[in-house]
Amino acid sequence: MRRVSGERKNGREYLVEKKRRSIVQRVSWILIWTSVLSFVGGCFALSRLEASNTEYIYQLTEELLGGSVRELEERLEDIQGTLYGLVVSDEIQEAGSLLIGDGEESPSALEQASGLNVIVDSIQNGIRSDQAIVCANFLYGEGLVRVAASTSYCRLSEEAADAVEEQALAASGQNVFLDGETLMGEENLLIIAKQLRERKNLSLAHIGVIVLFVDVEELGRALTDAHDGIFVLQGQDGMLEYVLNDTEGLMEEQDLTRLWEREAGYSIEYLGGRSWFMVSFGASGEFFSYTLLEPYTELFADVRQAFAIYAGIFALCSVAAMLIAFLSTHRVTRDIKLFIQHISKISGGDTAQLPMYERQDIHDKDVYALKGAFNKMSARINELVRDNYMKQLLVKETQLRALQSQMNPHFLYNTLNSLYWMAKTAEMPAAADMISSLGILLREAISDEEFVITIDRELDIACHYFIIQKHRYEDRLEAKFDVSEECSSLVIPKFTLQPLAENAIAYGLECMLGTCTVEIRIFLEREACICQVRNTGPGPEEGLLDKLKAGIVKPKGNGIGLMNIQQRIQSVFGEAYGVDIFREGEETVAQIRMSCISLEEYRSSAAAGGKPNGKRIQNDGGG
Repeated sequence: MRRVSGERKNGREYLVEKKRRSIVQRVSWILIWTSVLSFVGGCFALSRLEASNTEYIYQLTEELLGGSVRELEERLEDIQGTLYGLVVSDEIQEAGSLLIGDGEESPSALEQASGLNVIVDSIQNGIRSDQAIVCANFLYGEGLVRVAASTSYCRLSEEAADAVEEQALAASGQNVFLDGETLMGEENLLIIAKQLRERKNLSLAHIGVIVLFVDVEELGRALTDAHDGIFVLQGQDGMLEYVLNDTEGLMEEQDLTRLWEREAGYSIEYLGGRSWFMVSFGASGEFFSYTLLEPYTELFADVRQAFAIYAGIFALCSVAAMLIAFLSTHRVTRDIKLFIQHISKISGGDTAQLPMYERQDIHDKDVYALKGAFNKMSARINELVRDNYMKQLLVKETQLRALQSQMNPHFLYNTLNSLYWMAKTAEMPAAADMISSLGILLREAISDEEFVITIDRELDIACHYFIIQKHRYEDRLEAKFDVSEECSSLVIPKFTLQPLAENAIAYGLECMLGTCTVEIRIFLEREACICQVRNTGPGPEEGLLDKLKAGIVKPKGNGIGLMNIQQRIQSVFGEAYGVDIFREGEETVAQIRMSCISLEEYRSSAAAGGKPNGKRIQNDGGG
C-alpha cells in the first residue's frame, strides 16, 4: 500500500511539474494565439477584397474593351463594304464584260488583257486607302491569278486558288472568310473572297473571284493598343482562330477550341506555368468572339502589395506587442532571474575570482538581502584565492629568473661556433658562411659596450647581413658598395645601415620578380657625411616620414625602423641631421645626413661633456 501511494504521489508531482509555467510563458502563449487569429482574419478579409477586386476589374475590362471590339467589327464591315464596292463598280463591270464577251462571240486576247488590267488597277486603287488590306488577288479562268499588291505581296497557289474559287462559287455571291495559315501558311492573315458576276442585263454571268488579304494584327490594333494582354479571336463557326500580342508563344500549344465554347465571363486559368486572368466576351461581335488573357500576378500586383504591406505591418505590430508584454512581465521576475544568471556564469565560467553582484535596482527585499550575503562570501573567497595566487606567482617568477640567468650569451656564441665547424666539416660552405655572419651580427647586437662605431665597422655589419641574405635570395639580390675613403673613420650609430638595407630588401626585392640591386654609397658633401642605401623596385609612399611622425602610418617589422634611426642620429649629431627618403630615377634612396666627426673627436668631446655618451644615446633614442 505504501509503495502504491508513493507511485501515485510521484505521478501527481510529474503532472504538476509538467503544467508549471512562468508568467512570461503564459503571456507569450496568449499573444501568439491572438496574433495567429488576427492574421487569419486579416488574410480572409484580403481574400474577399481580392475577389471583389477581380469582379470589378472584369466589369471595367469588359466596359473598356467593348468600344475596341466595336471598332474592330466596324473595320471588318468597312472591308466588306470595300469588297462590295469593287464588285459593283462600273469600271470593273465594264472590264468584266470584255472578259466574257456578249455570249455569242468570244472576246479576243487583246480585249481580255485590257479587261484584266482595268480590273487589277481598279482593285489596287480600291484597297489602297485601308492599311489592314495588304494585298488582293483576282481569280479568272482556270488557274489564272492576278495580284494587286498594297503593302505586301500575297499570291495564291494554283491549288489554293481553285479551293477559294470553289467556295466563292458555292456561296452564290456571299462573302467567304478563310484562314490564311491553312491556305498559305501565313499566320494572322484573313482571306475574304467574293464572286464577281455581270450585272449587265441581269445576266449574273460569272466573271471571276476577288480575294482580299487582311492583316489581322493591323486590324486588331484597336484591341492591342488598348490593353497589353493576349487576345484570341475566333470565328463564329469555330473555323477561324487568331492570336494577337502573344510575344512568348504561350497559345501555340494550347487547345483553343474550348475557348470558343466558353460563355461570357471571367476565370483564373493556369497556362505555361503561370496564372492568367481570362475574360471571355462570347459572341460579342458579328464576325468574331473575343477572349483576353492577362497575367494574374501583374494584374493584381496592387492587391499582392497590399497583402505584403499588411503582413509586414502585422508582423511589426506583433513584435511590438510581444516586446511590450515581455517588458511588463519581465519586471515581475527580473530580480531572481538576474541573480540566477549571475550565479550560473560563475559556476560555468573559468574565473580567477568570484565577481560581486553589483546591481542596485533590486525591487525584491529578500533578493537584496541575499545579494549582501553573497557579496560578503565572495569577498572572503576572493581574498583567500588572491593570497594563494600571489604565493604561486612568486614561486614561478623565482624559477623563471633562475632559468634566464642560465642563458649566457657565450653559450649562444659557442653553439654557433660548433655549428660553423660542423658545416665546414660537412663541406657546406654556404651554411658555414651564414652561421659565421649570424654569429658576428649576434655579438654586435648583444654587446652594449659601444653604441657609436666607425663607418668602416658599420659596413662590416652590413656586409655580414648581405652574406646571409645573398644565400637566401641568390641571384635575385645584387649588393654594391661605393664608399669614400675619407668617410671610413667617421662615427655612426651602431646598426644604422643594416636596418636600411633590410628595408630595401623588404620593400624592394620582395615586391618585385626580377633582380634587385641594393647599393650603399657614402661620400662627403660640403661639411656633412652622406650615407645612402639605394635599391631598385617600387617607390616609397609619398610623405612617409611625415606620416610616421604623425602616427598615420605604423612601421612594419620589429620596431627598429626609420623613426628609431632618426632619433639616434639626432641624439648624436643634433636636430639639423637625420633621415630622408626620396625617389631618384628608377631607385628608392634612404639617405642619412651626419656631421663629419671621427671616433677620437667624439670620445674626447663626450668625455668633456660636449656630446652624450653611448649609454645616453641608448636611453634617448635607441632600441
